[in-house]
Amino acid sequence: MKALNYIAVMVWTVVGMGISGCSADYLDTTPTNQVSAGEVYGSVDNLYAALNGIHRKMVSQDLSNQGMGGEPGFIIAREAMGDDMTWDTQTWHQGYLNWSYNTNASSQYNYGIWETYYKFILNANIILENLQKLENLSADDETLAQHIRGEALCIRAWAHFQLVQYYAKPYINGQENTQPGIPYRETSETLTQIARTPVEDVYAGINADLSEAADLLNGYTATDINHYTEKVVLGLQARVALTQQRYAEAAEYARQAIETATEEGLSIMTPEELTNGFADISSETNEAMYAALTQDDQTVYFYSFYAYMSWNFNSSSIRTGIKCINQATYDKMGPNDYRRQWWDPTGTAEVPSSSYNQRVYQNRKFTARSTSDAVGDYAFMRLSEMYLIAAEAYARAGNESAAKTYLDAFVAQRDPDMTGCDLSGDALIDAIMQHRRIELWGEGFRWFDLKRLQEPIHRDGSNFNVTFCGFLDKEVDEDGWIFEIPQDETDYNPLMEKNY
Repeated sequence: MKALNYIAVMVWTVVGMGISGCSADYLDTTPTNQVSAGEVYGSVDNLYAALNGIHRKMVSQDLSNQGMGGEPGFIIAREAMGDDMTWDTQTWHQGYLNWSYNTNASSQYNYGIWETYYKFILNANIILENLQKLENLSADDETLAQHIRGEALCIRAWAHFQLVQYYAKPYINGQENTQPGIPYRETSETLTQIARTPVEDVYAGINADLSEAADLLNGYTATDINHYTEKVVLGLQARVALTQQRYAEAAEYARQAIETATEEGLSIMTPEELTNGFADISSETNEAMYAALTQDDQTVYFYSFYAYMSWNFNSSSIRTGIKCINQATYDKMGPNDYRRQWWDPTGTAEVPSSSYNQRVYQNRKFTARSTSDAVGDYAFMRLSEMYLIAAEAYARAGNESAAKTYLDAFVAQRDPDMTGCDLSGDALIDAIMQHRRIELWGEGFRWFDLKRLQEPIHRDGSNFNVTFCGFLDKEVDEDGWIFEIPQDETDYNPLMEKNY
């Protein structure tokens, strides 16, 4: 498949009309042995089934690249590109660790990211367009249609947000931000060739979609956490505003997300809950705001996040390359920080095979359900992240009192020695960012954080093997911070200029 922006691709929907769960198979736009595309989009219930299909595809095995199982696979890649995760020997994701994929326009590991996010966008746009065709809806159907529209807008905004962070220079508040971004696709028309949208306009589209979605999902309660709701929209708005350095707005969005989530019964994981292993985070904690829920009979086999990022699943990627935290980052934790349980500093804990990498600071944060089962939930948004966004944004906006309130509430469940500490200025921001690095390790934020803050990479822990990871330092002006637009895309569309 080439030039994804301009060629019709698979539409993700659920086989069997009226099915509102997300455990079924999927069908193409024109299935050969199921129902027609017209039937798929002919009712609100069927459009809701199609929406379920998109959410299910967050954990996907569409790509031929085994280690790139949907968004969790991309999360592993982003962690590898940063400065807080390392391993030895196992070559899955090594091209991200050494930055050979992001600088290669012909790499399938580059194109796979481009392709997948635009599939999300295309499918969201198809749903949005077919919602407009429905007529004479009942009051209940009209309400459901509004919720579907709100979620589809969220998906479209989120996918563009991910793409512009990969494939463009970072947004700099106070500048015009006319640097080339990525095409902002608002229709399902895929044959028209369009140029890259300036970064400023990409973010305008993202914010417009999220603003409308926030109105549509106001008060909406989903049946489970694998759907977008009001709190998730607010969380996305907080992420976007933080990336744009609109700190006062980011803080306000995060505050509202926390309040909404708390009213719904969510809470930060307690010290006792920290060792839940994340594979059952939705059932063993009240932390997850939006997550992919995967049952034991819905395995994605070796495309699973836990086949690469756990410590106990019996796969070669774990036996020979357990993911480790940067030693220098680990050492930033206080001696009584409960999160020390997330890593083994000795590297001697038992794993499925004796033929594993003996490096220290091995991950124990992510635990597969068993050594033979890589299935597990994946939390794409957690309440802890919102507390950290609120703390950082308030601090950078100059409201240190509010920043300390959110930081104290968070660290009370992580490191009681830090509660009530008297910090201000850069020291306060540094403490918040330190907690963000530790708390969100392995969850896909670090590389984006470095890019938005225009900070260099310094892999300064002694457990980095430069022969395997490729480099220890990367300045902000070096190649690789902007992914190359895939070669297939630029070859097909002369309007899609490359990065120079």
